Amino acid sequence: MNIQERLNYLYVPFRLEADTNRLSDNERKIIPLLIQAAKSMDKPYWIQEYGEPEPLLASISDEDIRRYVQMNYGPWDRMYKNEPIIPDAGKKPSGANFYPADITKEEFDSAAAKDPAMKSSFTMIRRDQAGRLRAIPYHEFFKEYVVQAANALKQAAALADTPTLQKFLKLRAKALLTDDYRASDFAWMDLQDNSLELLIGPMEIEDRLFGIKAAYAGTILIKDKEASDELARYKDLLLRFQKSLPLPEQYKEEFPGLESDIQVYDVIHFAGLDACYKPVGVAWPDDEEVQLQKGTRSLLLRNMMRAKFDAIFTPIANLLITKEQRQHVHFDGRLGFVMLHELAHGLGVKYTINGRETVREALGDLNHAIEEGKADLVGLFIANQLRQWGELTDNELTNIYISSLVSLLFNCKARQSVMRMNFFKEMGAYSRDEQTGTYRVHVEKIPKTVEKLTEELIRLQIEGDYEKAREFMEKYGRPDEELKLDAERMDSAKIPLGIVLEA
Repeated sequence: MNIQERLNYLYVPFRLEADTNRLSDNERKIIPLLIQAAKSMDKPYWIQEYGEPEPLLASISDEDIRRYVQMNYGPWDRMYKNEPIIPDAGKKPSGANFYPADITKEEFDSAAAKDPAMKSSFTMIRRDQAGRLRAIPYHEFFKEYVVQAANALKQAAALADTPTLQKFLKLRAKALLTDDYRASDFAWMDLQDNSLELLIGPMEIEDRLFGIKAAYAGTILIKDKEASDELARYKDLLLRFQKSLPLPEQYKEEFPGLESDIQVYDVIHFAGLDACYKPVGVAWPDDEEVQLQKGTRSLLLRNMMRAKFDAIFTPIANLLITKEQRQHVHFDGRLGFVMLHELAHGLGVKYTINGRETVREALGDLNHAIEEGKADLVGLFIANQLRQWGELTDNELTNIYISSLVSLLFNCKARQSVMRMNFFKEMGAYSRDEQTGTYRVHVEKIPKTVEKLTEELIRLQIEGDYEKAREFMEKYGRPDEELKLDAERMDSAKIPLGIVLEA
C-alpha cells in the first residue's frame, strides 16, 4: 500500500472539540498560553525521535510523503513496525535519537558506572570531541524550547483560579528548567477542583534500546466533572484491588498511594509524543515514589476514545469477532477496559524484591511491553473481582472481555498484545474459526487464564530477572501465522489504523 492509500484509507480525520462552557473566564484565557507551552514540546520530540526536521522535510518534494513524515515525526511509519517512509531513511535505531547510532551496550554500561546521569530518563547521550559518551540534561539540550514552555506556564499560573492549579503550573515551569519533576508530580496529584488540566514534559518512555529515556509531550484537557464523579467509587476499592492480586503474601508488601482517582476528560490539544501517538487513556505520574506515596491519576480521554472506537474498533469487530459476540463490542465495554487498564498501572509492584532498584531499571527495554501487558491483565483481573463484589453485571464483564480482544487485534503488531494473544490461545480462552477467520472468547475460561498470566507478569516484575523476562517474551511475543494473516486481512479491508487531527 502506497503513502497516498495510507493517507486516504488508514487515517481518519478528526477535529478535537470540547465544551468550554464548563470553564471559568480565566480558564478560557489560560488555554492559549497552555497551547503555546504544549507546542514547545513538538520540536524536542522531533529531535528525540529523529533529529532536526527542517532539512528532512525540505528534501521531500512529494506533498503527501512530506505530510506523512510530519504525522510520524520522522521518516519511519509507526503503524508499520517503523518501516522507512522514504527509501534512504534506513532502519530506525532502537534508541531513536536519544543515543549515538553506533552506541553499544557494553560502552553504555561502562559510561553509566562512572556517571549515573547516563541512566537518567531526562538526559540525551552524545559523544564529546574525544568520542567519549556524555550525558546532557534535557533542560540544557532543549533550553530554547523549555524556556518558551516555562514562560507560558508562569503566565498561565498568574491567571489560575485555584491555588492547586497555580501551584502546579509554577512547579511544572520550574521542573522544565531543571528536570526535577517530582515536586510538580506531587502537585499534579492534588489537582481536583479545576476543570482545565495539562500534561507537559517528558512523559512516556520511547527508548526501545535500554528502556530509559522519556519523550516530550504536551496535552491539554477539559474535565467532565459529572462523568468523573460517577467513577469515584473505584478510588475506595484500590487497597482491596491490591490485596486481591493473585500473588503470595510476601509479594504484596507494596501498597499504592490511596489518593489515586479516575476522571473523564476531552482533549483540546495534543503536542509532541501525544500528537503522534494520540492516547485514549493516561495513568500518571510515572515516578515510582509518587505512586507509592500518593498513587496515580487515571485519565480517560473520551473524545479520542470515541473517535477510535467508531472508526477502528467497530470495523475490526465486524471483520474478526464471531457474529454472535459482536453485540458485546460497544463503547461502554471499551471505556471500562481502558479505565481498568489505566487504573492497573498504579497497582502491582514498582520495586524489585531486593528493594534496591525499580522494575523499570531491572527490565530495561522489556519493561514497556511487560508493564503494558500487566496493566491489561490486572485490569481484566479486577474486572472479574468487581463482578464478584456486585459492582459489574455478567453482561458488563463479558463486554469488557470481548472489547479487550478487539484492542489486542488492533495492536497485533505490538509484543505485549502478541504475548497475551498467544497465552490466551494456549489456555483455550480464545479460539479462531478457520473457515470464517473469526475469534470467539470463551468467557468461562477467561478468569483462570487472566489469573495465571497476571501472576506470571507480576512475578517477572518483582523478581527483576531480565533473562527470565526475555525468555518469556521470546516464547510468547512472536505472532503465529494466524495473527499475521489477520493483520494482512485488516490491511486488505482498509481498516483505519489511526486518527489524523484536523486544524
